[in-house]
Amino acid sequence: MINFLPVEEMSSRVIRRFVLVFCLMLSAVMVSSCSDSDDSSTTRTEFWGVFKTDEGTIVSSGGETSDFSVCNEGYRSTASNIELDLWTMVFLNNSVTVYNTTNDNLLAKARVVEDMLFIDSIDGEWSFSADYRKAGCCFDGTDGTSSHWHGIRMPDYLDPSTIGQNTCDSNYTDWFDSWTSQLYAESTVADTTAGPVEYTIIGDSGPVLAFMHGGPGDFYSAIAYFSDLMGKGFRCLTWSRPGFLRTPLSTGTTPETQADALAALLDTLSIDSVAMIGASAGGPPAYQFAIRHPERTWALVQADGISQAYSPDVNPRPGVETWVYLINQDSGMWLYNAMFEYANLGTARQFMGMMSLLDDEQNDALAESVVADPSKLSMLGKILLSMGPNSLLKAGSFNDIDNYTDMPPMPLEEITAPTLIVHGTADGDVPPEDATYAASKIAGSELYWVEDGIHVATLSENSGEVMKKILDFLNQHSPE
Repeated sequence: MINFLPVEEMSSRVIRRFVLVFCLMLSAVMVSSCSDSDDSSTTRTEFWGVFKTDEGTIVSSGGETSDFSVCNEGYRSTASNIELDLWTMVFLNNSVTVYNTTNDNLLAKARVVEDMLFIDSIDGEWSFSADYRKAGCCFDGTDGTSSHWHGIRMPDYLDPSTIGQNTCDSNYTDWFDSWTSQLYAESTVADTTAGPVEYTIIGDSGPVLAFMHGGPGDFYSAIAYFSDLMGKGFRCLTWSRPGFLRTPLSTGTTPETQADALAALLDTLSIDSVAMIGASAGGPPAYQFAIRHPERTWALVQADGISQAYSPDVNPRPGVETWVYLINQDSGMWLYNAMFEYANLGTARQFMGMMSLLDDEQNDALAESVVADPSKLSMLGKILLSMGPNSLLKAGSFNDIDNYTDMPPMPLEEITAPTLIVHGTADGDVPPEDATYAASKIAGSELYWVEDGIHVATLSENSGEVMKKILDFLNQHSPE
């Protein structure tokens, strides 16, 4: 589950930034008018994602390719920690003013000299010089010590309809076209009595497992998170909940109607019953399916699922503010995936740290174990991919927040299906109390704690035991 900034706050920040740029442009016109020189002043605004590392090797052999940005071609970092910043850079001729995009704070002053960028922070704490590369779409710089800044220009957001008009935008638009083409090729849209529903089925025979993905996400999320459940004698039905990808929000705007939409899909596919598997923000509709359609639920599994009103974290962990802002932008997850490609270990540490109650040393060890395991590294890459493209997932994510923030208690005591509740003891997103609460309400339910498990239990160090527990439970209660 991802916290989103309210639309009103997002809009006010865009307006403030517009006013700021307008004032700078007005100042430039006034200076030009009062000057004896005939030189004209030009102002432009650019948005950048900046990855800062303080240790780790920067590979620049030219041999590495990139699936996301030309800026990563030949550039990789082995740093164990990475800081993601979003910058708004206002250019007035060769002078540059740098703002923090998430809060509009003034960060630095800079100047451009030919193909070089020289930046000095306002507080005097840092400065660096950088090479502009790839026609001004990238920069890489250092302060002469171990610190390195890797910048990727993002599409302009003051008017999202202009995305694609700038040369640098092609990195994002190419990825968007390629990724959505792959998603659409792997799924089908069915016409149901509830409305259009996007889905795919993996496996030819066996009892059916139906997945309720979290947010942001879509049908591919289950493939990313629960690949270990596939090819194990079950048919896996994974769908895009309403508001995500090609299932319109009108198909189901509440947990109850989303549960009914899945039931309608089962009717269309002539499927009698399923084991319902919910994860994170998919928890409430998964619970509601078991409540509203008990005769069609042969088992219920919840993995880190929400079971009661969801309260945004009032003390967010490092990186959360930037993540929340980024996830609202059309190209946000493109940039985050580019960061993961650029620095596997640092990004794994940053991403999992946002969803963890573990201390820094434990988070470091967990990130290292994930990157060292090829299957888990691949899983994390797929999880990050499943969270984009943002523009096709925002409606569902905002709808989830609207539903869950003040969600009334669900009648969990009405659930009669065999129930397994899996939850990490160190889940920093959905509190472990959600698992305790649900287990106390559902008669005969089993609560399985993932010791030191973060929000993504399938990435925990003992994930093998977790998946075995789920498979054993499903096999025990399978109708076949």
